[in-house]
Amino acid sequence: MCKNTPTNPDRVVLPTNVTPSHYTLTITPNLKEYTFGGYVEINIDIHKPTKTILINTKELAITYGRVEIGETTHEASSTSFDEHRETTTFTFDQELPKGPAVFNILFQGILNDKMAGFYRSSYKDAEGNAKVMGVTQFEATEARRAFPCWDEPAVKATFSIKLCVPSELIALSNMPVEQITAVEPEEMTFHFEKTPIMSTYLVAWAVGDFEYVESTTTKLENPVTCRVYTLPGLKEQGQFAVDITPKILEYFSEIFGTAYPLPKLDQIAVPDFDMGAMENWGLVTYRTVALLFDEKTSDLRFKEQVASTVAHELAHQWFGNLVTMEWWDHLWLNEGFATWVGTLAVDHIFPEWDTWPTFIVSDVQRGIALDSLRSSHPIEVPVSDPHEIHQIFDAISYSKGASVIRMLSNWLTVDVFLAGIRRYLKKHEYSNATTDDLWNALSEESKIDVREFMNTWTRVIGIPIIDVTEVDGVVSVEQHRYLSTNDVKPEEDETIWWVPMGVHPKPASIADPNQTLKTRSLKFEVPEGAYLLNKNYSGVFRTNYPPSVIARIGEAILSGSDLVGLSDRAGLVADISSLAKSGHTETKNFLDLVQYYKNENTYVVWELLAQRVAEIGAIFAANETVHQQVLHFQRKLIDQMVEKLGWEYPEGEDYLTSRLRNVILRTAGRAGHVATVAEAKRRFKIFTSDASQESILHPSIRQTAFEMVLINGGEEEFRQVLKYFHNAPKQDQQVVALLALGSVQQPELIAEVQELGISKDVRPQDITYVLAGLSGNAKARLSTWEFVKKNWTLISDRYKSSMGLLGLCVKYPLAQLADKALVQDVTEFFAEKDTKDFQRALDQAIEGLNVNSAWVEREQESLGAWLSANKY
Repeated sequence: MCKNTPTNPDRVVLPTNVTPSHYTLTITPNLKEYTFGGYVEINIDIHKPTKTILINTKELAITYGRVEIGETTHEASSTSFDEHRETTTFTFDQELPKGPAVFNILFQGILNDKMAGFYRSSYKDAEGNAKVMGVTQFEATEARRAFPCWDEPAVKATFSIKLCVPSELIALSNMPVEQITAVEPEEMTFHFEKTPIMSTYLVAWAVGDFEYVESTTTKLENPVTCRVYTLPGLKEQGQFAVDITPKILEYFSEIFGTAYPLPKLDQIAVPDFDMGAMENWGLVTYRTVALLFDEKTSDLRFKEQVASTVAHELAHQWFGNLVTMEWWDHLWLNEGFATWVGTLAVDHIFPEWDTWPTFIVSDVQRGIALDSLRSSHPIEVPVSDPHEIHQIFDAISYSKGASVIRMLSNWLTVDVFLAGIRRYLKKHEYSNATTDDLWNALSEESKIDVREFMNTWTRVIGIPIIDVTEVDGVVSVEQHRYLSTNDVKPEEDETIWWVPMGVHPKPASIADPNQTLKTRSLKFEVPEGAYLLNKNYSGVFRTNYPPSVIARIGEAILSGSDLVGLSDRAGLVADISSLAKSGHTETKNFLDLVQYYKNENTYVVWELLAQRVAEIGAIFAANETVHQQVLHFQRKLIDQMVEKLGWEYPEGEDYLTSRLRNVILRTAGRAGHVATVAEAKRRFKIFTSDASQESILHPSIRQTAFEMVLINGGEEEFRQVLKYFHNAPKQDQQVVALLALGSVQQPELIAEVQELGISKDVRPQDITYVLAGLSGNAKARLSTWEFVKKNWTLISDRYKSSMGLLGLCVKYPLAQLADKALVQDVTEFFAEKDTKDFQRALDQAIEGLNVNSAWVEREQESLGAWLSANKY
């Protein structure tokens, strides 16, 4: 195993004495025995004479390995497998000379159920018969489970793929079908066209009984056929995705200056899928709920999820596939950029959705929340061993990465930024690149040293907090590292970020048009009236205003001033609530701020406002008095909005109002708003007793109604929601039920929901919905953690190959607990266990416990006093 690369001498990579240029791969799956046979001919270049060839394999049985050089065949005399390094060494008696050769390997593999490599996904057909499809998931290092290969992103090659399948099935791969040949009466071989040069993790195929809907681009010189493949009976649900796909491809082709390079783009919904989706070149795979949407029966939130996921994956066709990261250190180049530009595309297609303000309350906050922990990591994080890779598929690589790209694009202007992207793509197409390559392209285009601006944002852990003070007509701003534990040590506070302050109105004394804070502190005159930092919430930092400044901003909000736009109102809620949790301000200051939002009527702000107030109730739930007072605060907060919006969804209502209704009713129901709970019960009774009255609960408020009747009901309601889960024909309806079931209050029913999560009735990928529902229930959190401990052997075995599910099984049950004693319990439980695959998630869970417990300890009395003084 070679560890000597120019950029990181500790990388565990293959030797470079032999490299591939082309794979001719034949796969024959057996969907009944759950196995597959394979044969690969690899065109290789031997750069130095050698007696050994080292190649990546995992869970493959090698029958033979042969190297053909001209007319001579060299049979491998032995093979040895290294389980930890996931390699097989082929040893030859005679030295293989320098030059071109063909490496032939015959092998067999397991069609596993781990959602990794070449795996099986199970479902039932219309008659209730058990069926299986086969599909691949190779990112990050799982191609080696399906065929012997150089499984590293920088070792690119071309691929000619053949799939031998039963004649009644369909086979798909990255490229169009070149020809289909009959092997025997009941078997066919699908021959696919040769791919462009690409990385192994982007190779893909699928085998099964599929149907599809189709569309075609109309604005590209070479039209692209776009299809969404589904299991039988589901293709109509792919219509929304297939309708937006050509629009997104055309938009990206325009802004990237390069047309989509393949002749077709297939997207397929997979019943069992670990992540949300995977950007395989020309054959994008999705979790069903991330691709399929039914206008009549789906919750509206899934429409936005489908749009954003499709846009994200299509962005990868350029940023990741055409130009690929050189190594996993630069994963964020793929994921952060795809998240940002995917949002740009959704905003372009659906300008009425308030997509960028939604991005602020979702992605920006996810990224900042994780980066405010010591257990976070830099955006550019050194990765040496493949076992570490899947731990960085997190909110730092995706959400913080996208947030700093948004900040940079606004700082440079979006037009200049995209011009730099076009330069970057053109220079590195069909090759690999690093973060520095991107900075170089942007610097050349903008004539600004982008690397100097960005290095602290991508190579240093953490984000800054900007402390604002006012003395004698002068505003002082000072930057420090922000930690949610509020205990930064001097050695942790040495970074000086380049911060685009975004002061509005802009003070005359700040000469820099970009208002970039490049020093520890800065002073300027107090503007007349209210003022903001981080206008439009473009920067990735927290702003800590004194109460007097918050009051002036609050009055501007109350008066409807244009000074404080939608993004600013949302950002202020995000910052002040987070700073209350970390102890940089008091929680009562956040609750004071909330009073200024009584005229608020936008979905984006209400979504965040409701979430942050609910978090207070959740973390302080052990104090029943404070908990009930917070619920009272919530009921009063939303009372007028409940009456205004009601339960009905008028024909032609705008998208955001429909989304807002669910936020308000959900908040009211969870807070025990009497009239709302009564109406939920009434509608639920009709819904469950008369199938013709299904519309009484609109799909977008179905989960909310289920939660209300479970919180305020018993076994009868539980059985009815459970029946809905079992009978739901669509996966998004099942998700709604699983999330709601966690709201049950009775210990024996809570235990039944926990057991349901690991039963055969719930797909392994869907355990997160069960755990998320239970973690939102104060009566279920602690017992859910105990349940995870009790079943750890089963859970760890099931999810050890997952990209992140194992870590989520640790984080979800602990996320809203605030008992400091649990830190020792968690630490001791994992002390003797192998945690290398989820260590970051474990560290973050423990740190979150410390943050929550410190918040309660610090503010329990003062919060209760404020609530009492204000008649709650």
